[in-house]
Amino acid sequence: MDRRGFFSIDVIFAVTLLLIIAGVFSNVYSGRNQAATWIGVGMEAKSTCEKIAAAVNTVYANGSTLELYIDLPATISGHTYAISFDNLRREIMIDVPDVGITGSTAKAATTCKSIVLGILDPSKRVRVYLENNSVKVANA
Repeated sequence: MDRRGFFSIDVIFAVTLLLIIAGVFSNVYSGRNQAATWIGVGMEAKSTCEKIAAAVNTVYANGSTLELYIDLPATISGHTYAISFDNLRREIMIDVPDVGITGSTAKAATTCKSIVLGILDPSKRVRVYLENNSVKVANA
């Protein structure tokens, strides 16, 4: 029997096994990295959502004499985001579609029944005020 042929099969088997193990570790790392990104984006979106909800609740509780100005992040972890309001559930929602999370990324409840969201540019200051029994959120 030729020993060189036997040795070659062992080397091919070992290299194949190492490549499979490296591929598995790479896949696990990629999945964990994506999960960490989702968690980071979710936490930042939740913080922004709660900031808007707190401003809305404060203006709603104090009436038309109070108007607040808040600054929002231009992006969430480098991704654009959209703010919306669900009148039925009284929730402010933030969606970050670039990240790949299905559904709303973050939600925050409000006490106000009627919120009018203007077209918001998050890079500009946001004005929160009460007008005609509705809290309005628009760029200043």
